[in-house]
Amino acid sequence: MGMNPLFDKAIAYVSETVRLFYSGEDIERVVARFTDDFSWIGAGEVEFSTDSASIASYLVERAPLAPPCEVFDGEFHLVNVGERSCTVMGRYHVRTSADSGHVLEEHQRCSYELVDAGGELKIRHVHVSNPYQAMKDEAYFPFEAGRQSYEYLQQLVREKTETIDLITDNVNGGLKVCEENEPYVLVYVNEGLARMLGYTVDELMDASGGTAAGIVHGPDRARALEDVRRCFAQGSTYETEYRVRKKSGELVWILDSGRKMEVADGSVRISSLLMDITSRKKAEQALLLEQERYRIALRSVTDVLFEYDIAEDVLVEFERGADDDAPPEERRFPRYTASVDSGRIHPDDFGRLAEALSTGCSTTMEVRHLLPERAPGWRWVRLHALMLRDGEGNPVRTIGSWKDVTEERLRLQELEDQARRDPLTKLFNQGMASELVEQELPACIERGTGALFVVDIDDFKAVNDSYGHLAGDDLLVCVANSLMETLGGEEGFAARIGGDEFVAFLPGVDALQAREAGARLNRASAGLQVSGHPVTLSVGAALAGADGNDYESLFAAADRALYKAKRQGKDRTIFSDESA
Repeated sequence: MGMNPLFDKAIAYVSETVRLFYSGEDIERVVARFTDDFSWIGAGEVEFSTDSASIASYLVERAPLAPPCEVFDGEFHLVNVGERSCTVMGRYHVRTSADSGHVLEEHQRCSYELVDAGGELKIRHVHVSNPYQAMKDEAYFPFEAGRQSYEYLQQLVREKTETIDLITDNVNGGLKVCEENEPYVLVYVNEGLARMLGYTVDELMDASGGTAAGIVHGPDRARALEDVRRCFAQGSTYETEYRVRKKSGELVWILDSGRKMEVADGSVRISSLLMDITSRKKAEQALLLEQERYRIALRSVTDVLFEYDIAEDVLVEFERGADDDAPPEERRFPRYTASVDSGRIHPDDFGRLAEALSTGCSTTMEVRHLLPERAPGWRWVRLHALMLRDGEGNPVRTIGSWKDVTEERLRLQELEDQARRDPLTKLFNQGMASELVEQELPACIERGTGALFVVDIDDFKAVNDSYGHLAGDDLLVCVANSLMETLGGEEGFAARIGGDEFVAFLPGVDALQAREAGARLNRASAGLQVSGHPVTLSVGAALAGADGNDYESLFAAADRALYKAKRQGKDRTIFSDESA
């Protein structure tokens, strides 16, 4: 028959019970593990009982009186394994916790009889012994245990000293102890402090005149002493920073912090930790210098500088104020991209910007930006942005600048628009007409819509000859306005392509609607006149797809229809299919 699988947990069960018992964490949990017929032999004289109830009561009452202990170096063995019971033998060290106020370390031995109580491990018998006979032989004091306790105390002192030395070695610092009153006569200086400053302990004591104040660089001494006085006026601790000249002549920055402590004879000493903070002070000074450079640079630019913290989702903007000597205005926008509505950059443009920065380190683009402090609605800004990444390449911050270019953009658009329009009639010119038709034609052909009209003023040369060029110019403007008014209900445009010739393109009309539009053009000319003489229009029309798939072929078909209209008597609209 195999071993009861419950006993596979026996060693761990006993180890945990020992730890719980000596730590004092939960003595009730230990007692709950006993069987009803539990018996116990402990290390003490009175710790011998077969009454489980009295044993449990004794342990619960005594547990709060004993100091908490640590158990280590445990060794446990499983023996005498039967079907319903087994034995665990063990030995271990018990040591009082360092903060318990007691100094004691002992060896213990134990044996635990465990039983299967309905599928649950229970403890039926415990025997604990102490291997030191001196604890029984000595009537007044266990000298052997006392000697061992003293060794333990010495070990703790060594451990503490080693820990202090390790700390000071690793933080580039040292320790000093001085008397309570100025100039703070030195009582103790450790090797770490002397080594940090390039001295031996004796050399440092000589160089400082044997006082803590003497360690401080002369120009910093008054301020450091004032720091100490101010701190001690408020409590028993102090902290100050000052420079110290090393043996090599180099000046280093020191952070000096300490506390007043009463010693055994009733006097007060000040124990201090000194750390070399030169690198930190240099970094602080470099940062101050960089900030000053930043402030000076901001005076000479009109751009707004910004920083965006990706992890915190906070945008900070800096803008030069009206007063050059005043600090830059700072605006903070927390939760910047938490919702699209709260962003100052237009959602569409923000996506473009994010994509550009994700594929590169920097970008320059024009985006729409809300500037409520300047003007309502979206404004165009030219934005320069740089993505900063951590050592693993993850984006952490975006920095850059932006400048409002709305007015500049409007002026450029106005200049571009002027270049695309006829200066007299303000209609598009021939180049723009060709470009716009080419853009619309693919969709028109797919839908089966689109019509191009070529319009010519009948007998325009006679108007110029009879009434002068100014009258001719006025007529051209009137024809342009008439075209716009007549075709205004349709999606399309009109253009002057030269002299007295115009084109109009309606991308959304079918063949029937195109003929209705041509008829409207002829009717509109009924109101045109120069000095009381009527003016008529001849119109040639072509349908997208049927008469041409590009501007050039479509214009040629409409132009042929125009000449057919001229030959048939003018003042009419002829479509390309009629002119064939």
